[in-house]
Amino acid sequence: MTNRRQSKVTRTTRSFLARLWQMRRVLLLIIPYLILFGWLFSGGSRMDVRPGEIYAVPGNPAWESPDKEHWFGTTGNGADLFELSRLAMASSVSVAVVSVSLGIGLALLVTMLFVFDGGKKRFEMLNAASRAGFLMPSMAVLVIFTGGSGGSLVMAISGLIFVIAFHLCPVLTAWFDEGEGGFDVLASYALGLTRREIVMNRILPKVLRRLIGVFAVLVPVVVLVEMALSFMGLTGDRLSCGAMIAYGQVLIIEAPWMAIYPGILASLVVMVLSLLGWRVSAALRTGNIPGIF
Repeated sequence: MTNRRQSKVTRTTRSFLARLWQMRRVLLLIIPYLILFGWLFSGGSRMDVRPGEIYAVPGNPAWESPDKEHWFGTTGNGADLFELSRLAMASSVSVAVVSVSLGIGLALLVTMLFVFDGGKKRFEMLNAASRAGFLMPSMAVLVIFTGGSGGSLVMAISGLIFVIAFHLCPVLTAWFDEGEGGFDVLASYALGLTRREIVMNRILPKVLRRLIGVFAVLVPVVVLVEMALSFMGLTGDRLSCGAMIAYGQVLIIEAPWMAIYPGILASLVVMVLSLLGWRVSAALRTGNIPGIF
């Protein structure tokens, strides 16, 4: 009589393949992300270029309107505006990815400080602080914070991290409370598992899975916020689509493409990121995320 009991390796492999099959929609959505990010971050590395230098008008401007060779036209010193706009967009996306990642991490860290408490009112203090903070709009907080600090990229990222974490904490507390009522969690309590084991092995994986959708949804939103801050000059003198549009307003008559075309590229990239984020969130059933900004 043959032994039909599967080996540990076989069981692990089948479990892994089953999880991949469940995540197939999200895995397919990674491909457009890789293509978009690969295009944004490929090519030149002139990230140290300042918008003031790009839009400086020499005595004899060498700019050209958009054509087949230069899709977005050129600047006053003859530099290709399409390449500069792509680098500026890559800079904005980088700030958004870093801010959202650290903001989600901070929110999770703060929430985990309370989650191991078995009491029903463990999140009461955290939720009370969050409700009080909703009285001040997040964008106003960022403008005051970055403007009052003199306007720098470090302070802008710090403000974004704080605002994201502050608004995500109530969402995470709701998800942890929701996970407490799952059948597998109730069964784990019946089997005598410790609370730490239940939280780490039953509840936390479900929360982490939904945070992927939160990340995908928040990135395009934070890209827009970063461009708004750079448009107002609150992120320092660095290459950004917001700063390029602001500087281009002065040349809207002589060279309108220097203000319009970076804005068009930014709109297209944000639209693509928003559509991908919506699809990822729907595939992971993330649910409603508060309108932070």
